[in-house]
Amino acid sequence: MLTLLAVGLLLAATGCVQPVEIMPPAEREVFVKCILEKGTTYQQVLLLYSGGIGEDQFEPVTNATVTINGHKFENLGEGLYERHMEPRDGETYTLQVDIPGRERLEATTTMPGYFTFQSIMIPPEERTKEIGAIWNTLSYYPYLFDFLWMQNLVMSSYEQAKQLGGKTLNAEMPGMLFRLDSLSWGNIYPLRAHHHLYILGRMEDSTGIIAPIRELATNHLLVDKVNENGRSYQVATEPAIPDTAIKPKYERIIKKYYEGLALHDGYLRIDYPENYDNGLRNVYETRHFSSFEKPYTIDVTRYFVVVGDFEYNYWGTTDLKQAHPVLYFCSVSEEYDRYLRSVQAALADAEGDLMSTLYGEASGYSNVKGGYGVFGAVSTLRHDCDLKWGVYGNIGYVPYSPYPARLPAL
Repeated sequence: MLTLLAVGLLLAATGCVQPVEIMPPAEREVFVKCILEKGTTYQQVLLLYSGGIGEDQFEPVTNATVTINGHKFENLGEGLYERHMEPRDGETYTLQVDIPGRERLEATTTMPGYFTFQSIMIPPEERTKEIGAIWNTLSYYPYLFDFLWMQNLVMSSYEQAKQLGGKTLNAEMPGMLFRLDSLSWGNIYPLRAHHHLYILGRMEDSTGIIAPIRELATNHLLVDKVNENGRSYQVATEPAIPDTAIKPKYERIIKKYYEGLALHDGYLRIDYPENYDNGLRNVYETRHFSSFEKPYTIDVTRYFVVVGDFEYNYWGTTDLKQAHPVLYFCSVSEEYDRYLRSVQAALADAEGDLMSTLYGEASGYSNVKGGYGVFGAVSTLRHDCDLKWGVYGNIGYVPYSPYPARLPAL
């Protein structure tokens, strides 16, 4: 009886099975991914058919004609199309994809405007004591009095700032600071442009990227809170270190003043408008070598800090081939920003990287007419999180300058 019942159930189950029909590529939707990048001479367009099953879920489009602003792209195979092109700041680009027997796919994006940023290392006022300790260790040099003279300049400039009644930038914002600067398309007239700014961290060595920096924090007032992870930036517990140990002292200073900032997973997203203001007023710069000039008021309203689960290295005592942290400042177009925000939720519970993901959610934002995917643009600047000792007349550690880079991908 049980045997007959089992056979009956099996027949009923098999009778309900329907064959799965996989649409041929020509009937599927087309996925487009093209992110124009400033700083590289070659741009690529990826075209894929979607709607298959398993390993056949995405198949390359091999017979398309691809143009951007009328310039034809070369078919490299496997759905990749490439052309030598150097995007220009602020210029609008139109992508057109023609596939035989299908409606034309079209999308438009605008390259973000020119931007750069300044990074400065500002220890607190006790810096003068540190400099004094350094000079004491060099007392056997014949030019000791010259060193002491330079130290007095630092101390006197700070005293002058106090006498003028203003606070110093040192006192207000110690640590590693960043200030975004934008110019118009002609790089002639100052213009505070709006930027959708993504900041990513990576650990790199001489071979390239090793791993992402998982947690980042900032005191910028307009940071997106969507990927806050509920934890806060904390000062690492360190054993007692003598005052003469300059390097660890600087590291603790960077951490100390930003304890408690909200940590974000994977990246920071900041809407940086032309009227950004961090609220600081009447702040003086302490001039290190010009005590004969009174400190002057500078615009510090655009400064902010980035910290996280990384520490600044000090090249000169560190092997350059070893892993060190790197920050990437990525200004993205409106279209790419919307696309990235639309796939955030899909990536929250999956392994992946927001800036280098390929597919994301097909149902998310798309600016491709006649298909789906994204046609966007990004301009990226790289900042190596390393400090060097006194260059160009500076006393103390100073940061390396940022430079153009490719969008990081893992």
